Amino acid sequence: MQTNKPRIALVITDKETNAQIKPWGADLLELRVDLFKKLDPAYVASQAKRRRALKIPLLLSVRNQKKEGARKVFSDRTKWRMIETVLPLVDMVDIELSCGLLKQVVALVHKHGKKVIVSSHHFDQTPAHMEYIFKKALGARADIVKIAAKANIWDDVLRMIEFTHTHRKHPLITVSMGTWGVMSRLLLPAAGSLYTYAFLHKPTAPGQIDVKTLKSHLKFYYP
Repeated sequence: MQTNKPRIALVITDKETNAQIKPWGADLLELRVDLFKKLDPAYVASQAKRRRALKIPLLLSVRNQKKEGARKVFSDRTKWRMIETVLPLVDMVDIELSCGLLKQVVALVHKHGKKVIVSSHHFDQTPAHMEYIFKKALGARADIVKIAAKANIWDDVLRMIEFTHTHRKHPLITVSMGTWGVMSRLLLPAAGSLYTYAFLHKPTAPGQIDVKTLKSHLKFYYP
């Protein structure tokens, strides 16, 4: 079981200032490109350069499918151009298991010596086939597997905790979303999830906790 203090992935857009981000001591900054005001690759690259000044590892997430949580829907061609342009400026890329570009993106990211998170999001329920999702992501050469799923009952959270603990020897990020899943933001890191996600001003997923509250809770439960 993981015994060190959980690592925080702070989800950011292009709106926050570096001065607002820096004090929270995040371990990873997730650039949610679909929440940026512009989807132009050069603009996204300029935002990545701006965040590099914080000297915190950067994760590029270019969501473009509503079923995977995207706030804006755009073409895979645009998505590819963004990843190609911004990749030299980030440390990791999150690519959806369901994306048609999966194979190409994984190959490109590995070619640049960076790490890939292969993610799968389920906003209606916690799927029964998480084992299949996990193995498929590994088969796609994921460095880290991420599964985020809505918990409709407490048993869904318990299943996610058990799944995480069972697979903790492989780099894994798990999230139980929704009202039932709020507690999982504290519990899943103890079971072996690499990161717990937080926001600064506005949540980007159901049940996400703001970074100030999350830090205070982690300090209490993980002294």
